[in-house]
Amino acid sequence: MLFFQLIWENFETEIDKFPPLVFFSEAIGKFLLTVTPLIINPFVETDIIREGVSLILPNGLYISYFFYLSGIKQMCFLILLFAIATGPWAKKVWYVPLILLIVQLTVLVRFLALNLYCLVQPEQFHLLKDLFFIPLFYFEILLIWMTWVLIVGKTASLRKTQKTNHRN
Repeated sequence: MLFFQLIWENFETEIDKFPPLVFFSEAIGKFLLTVTPLIINPFVETDIIREGVSLILPNGLYISYFFYLSGIKQMCFLILLFAIATGPWAKKVWYVPLILLIVQLTVLVRFLALNLYCLVQPEQFHLLKDLFFIPLFYFEILLIWMTWVLIVGKTASLRKTQKTNHRN
């Protein structure tokens, strides 16, 4: 993970201009900026307004969408991780899209929570973003990986070996 992080940081300015990633980031951004007011406005009876790539909150604060909020870094890491991981490709074909969906649901929850939190305690925005949601993402990746290793990715040969070991 550290190796991936170092590569990402060294090539970040090129990565966030790579056309397929820009396309996905913009699509995710449009979705987040459209859905967030639709969910939050009736929920807390407020009026969040979209202006370009920002959401303007009733207290005058605005939250802007940037490339790094899309979860693309985490998705790229997971795709790379499962491309080099051992295990049956037949299971990877359905598991990888499922985990990408889970990452996107986390991105949506994070964006919604940050907007809601800024309505209540805006001065602690960066604290929540940096000290809660970033570790949450990596904990989620750890759980995804553990699920793969311990439950989903086990091959038939590993199961036979384990059964044989248990009998002895």
